[in-house]
Amino acid sequence: MPGAVPGWLTAVFVALVLAMALFVVAAVWTRRGAGPGGGVAIALGAWLVLSALAARAGVFADFSRLPPRIPLLLIPLLVLIVVLCRSAGVGRLLDEIPSGWLIHPQAFRIVMELILWQLFVAGAVPAIMTFEGRNADILVGLTAPLVAWLLASGRLSPAATRWWNLVSILILVNVVVHAQLSAPTPYRVYVTEPPMTFVAYVPWIWLVTFLVPLAWTLHALSLRQLRRRAR
Repeated sequence: MPGAVPGWLTAVFVALVLAMALFVVAAVWTRRGAGPGGGVAIALGAWLVLSALAARAGVFADFSRLPPRIPLLLIPLLVLIVVLCRSAGVGRLLDEIPSGWLIHPQAFRIVMELILWQLFVAGAVPAIMTFEGRNADILVGLTAPLVAWLLASGRLSPAATRWWNLVSILILVNVVVHAQLSAPTPYRVYVTEPPMTFVAYVPWIWLVTFLVPLAWTLHALSLRQLRRRAR
């Protein structure tokens, strides 16, 4: 991994991942009981461990291989998001969740963007991946609590909330695209220093295998909840 990342920064990232994983498990546990909650905990824990073991084994470190390994990770995760959004059980769960509940957790992106900025300071991440470059994702995190409160209090319309979700999804897509185009693959467009390789290593692989899909999932579920309540 390029650059010497401070130990405290790695610890903050791991704490963020664990906090968001506990949030997911607790959310299901509270609404659906120990059975489903335990299943989610086992599945999520296994996924985090397996992705970390794969990164530790160097599965993602060779960016010259085709097709690129890291983008391939997103395909099954995107399929899972689609399945979740079409699930009848998830639909019933969304009916029970208060308005705005799925938006508040997006504030974790403030912490993640500050971590990325510190990684840039440490020389492990190119500037293009931070709010000093082409990454506006911190705006989603900053506005999430306000949007959630305005929606829950009736001061923001469902239509406006849908637009916030859609714009936020596009902002994250922009980040992912720039990350891929800054990686030293045959498709590289942005030649940055350092190259965008840090996500191939432990524990940073969890940004790709958990935090980014989690953000997309929260947006997708929020959109589904808004659509169900508009009927």
